[in-house]
Amino acid sequence: MLARIGFMKFLLFLGPLWLLLAPLVSAQEGDSAPVAGEKADQIELLRALVPALEEAEKYLADLRSKLEGTESAGDKVELAKQVEVQRERVAQLRMNFRTLATGVEDDRYFSKSEEPVTWQENLEDLIAPLSSGMRELTSGPREMEELREELEVWGERQQLSKFALKRLDLLITVAESEMIKEELNETRKLWVSRNAEAESRVQVFTQQLKEREENSPSTWELVSGSIAKFWRSKGLNMVIAILAAVFVFVLIKKGYEQFKKISPMHRKKTGFATRGADLFIGGLAVILAFASAVVVFYLRGDWLLLALSVIFIVGILWASKQTIPLYIDQIKMILNIGSVRQGERLVYGGIPWKVDKMNFFCEFSNPELSGGNLRLPVREVMALRSREADPKEPWFPTNCDDWVRLSDETYGKVVQQTPEQVVVLRLGGSRKTYPTSLFLEENPENLSHGFRVSTIFGIDYGLQSVSMTEVPDAFRIRIEEELYKKFGQENVRSVKVEFANAGTSALDYEVMADFSGEVASRVNVLNRLIQKSCVMVCNERGWDIPFTQLTIHQAK
Repeated sequence: MLARIGFMKFLLFLGPLWLLLAPLVSAQEGDSAPVAGEKADQIELLRALVPALEEAEKYLADLRSKLEGTESAGDKVELAKQVEVQRERVAQLRMNFRTLATGVEDDRYFSKSEEPVTWQENLEDLIAPLSSGMRELTSGPREMEELREELEVWGERQQLSKFALKRLDLLITVAESEMIKEELNETRKLWVSRNAEAESRVQVFTQQLKEREENSPSTWELVSGSIAKFWRSKGLNMVIAILAAVFVFVLIKKGYEQFKKISPMHRKKTGFATRGADLFIGGLAVILAFASAVVVFYLRGDWLLLALSVIFIVGILWASKQTIPLYIDQIKMILNIGSVRQGERLVYGGIPWKVDKMNFFCEFSNPELSGGNLRLPVREVMALRSREADPKEPWFPTNCDDWVRLSDETYGKVVQQTPEQVVVLRLGGSRKTYPTSLFLEENPENLSHGFRVSTIFGIDYGLQSVSMTEVPDAFRIRIEEELYKKFGQENVRSVKVEFANAGTSALDYEVMADFSGEVASRVNVLNRLIQKSCVMVCNERGWDIPFTQLTIHQAK
C-alpha cells in the first residue's frame, strides 16, 4: 500500500515539476531571423557611435605616442596603465557597435560546445531540477532587470562625465599658464573618452531594453510555450510510461482474481497462505508497474526521467528504513497473525464488534445495531485485542422495539440503536437519548423476553392463626384470576405468594409474578393490579389491612 501511495504521489508530482523543467531539458530553438531592413533609429545610433569610437582611438594613439616618447620610468608605468584602460574602452566601444549593428553578441557566437560532465555534476543537476527550471522560467525578467540596472549605472556615469567636461571647459578658458592648460586638455581628452563610452553604453542598453520589451512574450505565450516544449520532449514519454504502468498493474490484478476462482488454496478464505499470497501479489503488481514505467524511459532514451525514477526508488528505500518495524507489525495484522484476528470479537469505543475482514482497511460489524458496520485503517487496529466469541454470546443486550429498564430508573421502549446512540421512548411519548457506550454502562434490563413483578402486601396480626395456610392461597388464586382475565393465561407464567416477614405493624407477604415479554409495556399496570387483587380478597373475607401504628406505654 505504501508503494502504491508513493507511486501515485510521484505521478502527481511529475506534472508541475516538468512544467518547470521543460525549458531546462528541451532543445534550444533558434532565434528568429531579424526583420528585413534596419530601422531609422538604429542607423542614427550607429552614426552617433562612430565619432565616439574615433575620439577614443585618437586618444589611445596619443597615449601610445607619449608612452614611446617619455624616458621617465615612473611616467612609463602610469602611461602604460592609462593605455591599457583606454584600449579596453576602445574594444568595448567596437563590441557595442557590432552588437547594435548585428543584434548578435560575440559571446553567443563564440560560445563553446558543451563539455562532457562527470557523474557528480549530473547528480547535482538531477537533485535540483526544480530550482533550475525556476531560474530558466524567470531568466527573461531577470535579464530585463539587469539591463535596467546597467542603464541606470551608465546614465549616472554619463551625467558625471558631462559635469566634469563643463568644469574642465570653464577652467581652460580662465587658465593663464600654458602648462596648466596642457594638463587640463589631457584630462579633458580622458573625460571625453569616458563620456563617449557612457553615451554608447546608454544607447546600447536603451536599445536592447526596448527590443526586449517589444519582443518579450506575454504570460500566456510563456506558459503555453513551456507546456508545448514539455509535451514535445518529455510529455509523450510520461504518458506512455503511465499507460504501461496501469496496464501491467490491472493485468496482474485481474489475472490473480481469475486464478483465485480455481485455486484450491483460496477456498479457505482465512488461511495464512491465502493472505500471504494476496499481499505478495499486491506488492508485486505495484513493483512491476513501476518497473514497466522505468523500462519505457530506458527504451525511449529518456535518461533524465530514468534518473529521476532511480532517485525516487532510492528515496523510498532510504525513508523506509525508519518505518520498517511499523510496516512489519501491520503486515502481521493483515496476515491474520497479530493481536486482532478475523472472525473474532473485540471491543472498540465501548461496543462489541465482530472482525469481518483484515486488510489495509479492516472491516467490523455488529448485527444488532442499525448501520453497524465500521471500517478502520490497520494502523488504528494494532492497539486492539480480539478473542474468540461464544456462539450464544449476544452482540448487544437489546433490539429495536424491546422494552428496557435502566439503572437510572428509566423505563421505556428502544426505538433506535446505532453505533453512535440509543433512543428510548418513555411512557407518555418523551424520548431519551444515550450515547451507545453510556447506554451499556446503565446495565439495561431487557423485559421483552420475560420479567418478574414483585410486591409486598401486609395483613393484620389478628389473622395470625390463618396466616400460614389460608392467606397465601387466597391471595394467589385471586391474583391469578385477575391476571388471566386481564392479560390472558398464556402471558402469565407463574404466580407465587410467600410469607416475607413479621413487620412492626403487619404480617408481610411477597407476591412474585412472572410474565412473558408480550406484556412488558404494562409493568406498572401489573403492579397495581396485584395490589388491587390482594385488597379485594381482604374485603371479601373481612381481613383487616393494618396501618402504621405507634404504641405508647406509660411508665409506673
